[in-house]
Amino acid sequence: MTGIDAIVHHNGFAMAAVGITIVFTALVTLSLIISQLHRLLLIWDDRRTYVEKVRNIFSAARPTEARPPQVDEEILGIHYFDDINESSRQFQILIQAMGEPFPLPELIRIAQSFGIEHAHSTVSHLIVSNFIVADGNGFYHWNQDAYKSLSKRS
Repeated sequence: MTGIDAIVHHNGFAMAAVGITIVFTALVTLSLIISQLHRLLLIWDDRRTYVEKVRNIFSAARPTEARPPQVDEEILGIHYFDDINESSRQFQILIQAMGEPFPLPELIRIAQSFGIEHAHSTVSHLIVSNFIVADGNGFYHWNQDAYKSLSKRS
């Protein structure tokens, strides 16, 4: 078998089409790279500026403090509960039983299981009032100093 019959028998036309496609794709890719090379070189020359921009973007996304900002409840019109002494005492007992550091969802779950109403808003108020303080690793601690200063005021 020779000539066109051999080419057809051994799928020569399909192999030629695949080869042409591969070469054409490689040439198009190479031409696109060469046409955009000037932009890549401009970025490379000014790379310190671009690295600084990327650092600023990611540092702005990361919180700088673990503590929440202090909020004036009267300005916002928020009234969580009337007796912070009682709520702080209840949550101090729960936190002592749990141990420190503690995860916030677990504290809320245990408070709800003991029948403490509005556990989410109470915990939120204790965080804003700085009784519960974040440690920056996803856990929280009870601020004994804030609790003692509250009990001295009452």
